[in-house]
Amino acid sequence: MHKYFITLVLFTSILSAWAGTYQRFEENGKIGLKDEAGSIILPASFDALGWSDGNFSVVGQITGYRQKQRWGLLNLKKEFITPAQFESLTYPGGNRVVVSRFINPFTLKYGCIDLQGKLVIPFSYDEIILNGLRAVVMIKNGVRYDYGIIDQGNRSILPIQYQKVQPIGSLRYAVQNFAGKIALCTEEGKWVTDFMIDHISDFSFDMAVVHEGWRQGVIDRNGEMKIKPGYREVTITGPGQVSLRKPDEWKIIDAQYHELSTLEADDLTFDNPDFGRITLDGKTGLVDESLHTRWLSSYDYVGRIENQQAVVRKNNKYGLVRLDESAVIPIAYDSMCAQGNFVRVLEVMAGKSSWNLYDTFGIKKTLVDYEWIGPFNGEFFPVKSRGYWGSIDRYGVERIACVYDSLIEVRNPLVLVKFKGQFGIITLEDQWRMMPQKNSFRLLDTEHYLEQMDSLVYMKTLDGNTLYFTDNELTAYPNYLLERLPDGTEKEINFQGQLIQRTEPMVGHAEHRFRESEGYIGIKRDGKFGFVDRRGRLRIANRYDSIGEFHGGIAPIKLLGKWGFINMADQIVIQPTFETVEDFEGGVARISRNGKYGLINSQGKILLELRYDSVLRLPDQLFLIHQNGLKGLADKNGNVLIETRFDYLEPIDHGRVIVSREGLYGVLTSQGESVLPIRFSRLTYLKQRNLFLAMIHSAWQDLDVRE
Repeated sequence: MHKYFITLVLFTSILSAWAGTYQRFEENGKIGLKDEAGSIILPASFDALGWSDGNFSVVGQITGYRQKQRWGLLNLKKEFITPAQFESLTYPGGNRVVVSRFINPFTLKYGCIDLQGKLVIPFSYDEIILNGLRAVVMIKNGVRYDYGIIDQGNRSILPIQYQKVQPIGSLRYAVQNFAGKIALCTEEGKWVTDFMIDHISDFSFDMAVVHEGWRQGVIDRNGEMKIKPGYREVTITGPGQVSLRKPDEWKIIDAQYHELSTLEADDLTFDNPDFGRITLDGKTGLVDESLHTRWLSSYDYVGRIENQQAVVRKNNKYGLVRLDESAVIPIAYDSMCAQGNFVRVLEVMAGKSSWNLYDTFGIKKTLVDYEWIGPFNGEFFPVKSRGYWGSIDRYGVERIACVYDSLIEVRNPLVLVKFKGQFGIITLEDQWRMMPQKNSFRLLDTEHYLEQMDSLVYMKTLDGNTLYFTDNELTAYPNYLLERLPDGTEKEINFQGQLIQRTEPMVGHAEHRFRESEGYIGIKRDGKFGFVDRRGRLRIANRYDSIGEFHGGIAPIKLLGKWGFINMADQIVIQPTFETVEDFEGGVARISRNGKYGLINSQGKILLELRYDSVLRLPDQLFLIHQNGLKGLADKNGNVLIETRFDYLEPIDHGRVIVSREGLYGVLTSQGESVLPIRFSRLTYLKQRNLFLAMIHSAWQDLDVRE
């Protein structure tokens, strides 16, 4: 049997290779065939040559042809082996051709012919897949597809009663029953294993990887379990050689650093203090804070737990389920967006998108379908229907009819809309407050708006009264407008159109003004920097190359390319000898010289030596220090609490820091004392419960399974 199979494969390869010496050509919309010398072998009189799947080959001087939308076989002697009577004609190899034909006006069936045109497998099947000397066949049984195995003479090898049959290497088949379990059988239909496997790979070196749930093992061709399923990943690397690893371990560790519970998972995240999302083999479930299973890992996606519910996805459909996994909204929708006490759902049918609104009790609020329902904006849900925009309230009632080009801006109780290309204002009850007009505008509050008309900007009331207008730049703030004049003057205008403050330009107009700090405003004039007070009076002459802000009566200044500090009397209190400085905060500032960073106090004393690649300010008056790619920790007095020897460092509460080195994580006190060993592949602090979530990644190991 093995010798015959090898001979057949070799014969098929030789026959298929002959196809490369022929070339199809086209004339007047018809197809013909030429040899490698360009001589016409078959005249251009066919609709197609080759096979119905688009492939082309010549097998033993035989190929397929199409005429009048049907397929048949012919040879290169221009002899028709079969008439053009088949709906499809495909060549999988060997001496068999798979063909299909309507046995009645409504039923298409598949069979096989040999290269001489003889029917060898009758038209009894809805699918045929040839594999060596066997064929996997399928028959539709109502809405169910039943699979089995026959030989090439149509003798039954395996009854047609299984959910799936798949060849997995020579002489072996994976057979799946309708309970979803897989067994191995030989090409003679003899069972090698029971139905106990969830998934099996192709054979490699006479072994295959098998799954029982998410656990993996190794089986040989004779059905002997070489490695029982218990590993997360298994790879066959050679004859009798496998590489494998156990599942990753996740642990909950308390504030006293005791391990409370452990489980195996691919991923585990807590974005809710009471529940974590666990992922195993691409499926997601839920565990509680003690890592006890609440939901098995059976979902493709699980959203955040809110109101004791979560949006889930299974088989590309979304639903809303309670913690007991009962459905609030069935898992039947193409998209789902939860927001507070409401859920927007999308259903796509026949290419049409339909959005509806539900509450978190599963009650449908909308009375009609919409093309789109947007998120709640504090007043309503914007909706789109028939290409136009409107709104519904939280009860699903359409308050603003879907007749508008767009809903531009909402300022309760008004809505700025675009209607038939013009701009207007309506109320939340869909009543016109201002009829549409061509000029664009924006709402300031419920009584005032800005309208752009050519180069002028008008402030008006909704009654149409003009309160102010200008061609200068206007910036709207909650209670006033800021107008900037070309000469640098700034005017604050209230919503009654009245001038409430005017800031005159400084003498010798400033090129730039900075934010006020401690009563002083930095300016740039004639390329130099200085300070003025709130009235624009010069307090510190513009003689510096650059400046910062005053903090604690001290401000950074740059002079002759170096940074130092001055006080409010324009006296240098720290000499300009640094490349960079930052503003003082808490009496401490960061400085650098020669590319190295340190800390200085307001008296000019160096607190932290300038020997670090960077120094970053952290909360709690701590500083993250970097040196040679490694991180450490210092306090505001310049004391190095943790030397720069970690790849990662993150302060958490209670005077602790998470650190990592060479990919492993642990916990130190802020004084550098180890409290949780550096041995975890991942480490997350669950602040709300003062717990740690830790993971130990399992390493690969090689194993010889030969006896």
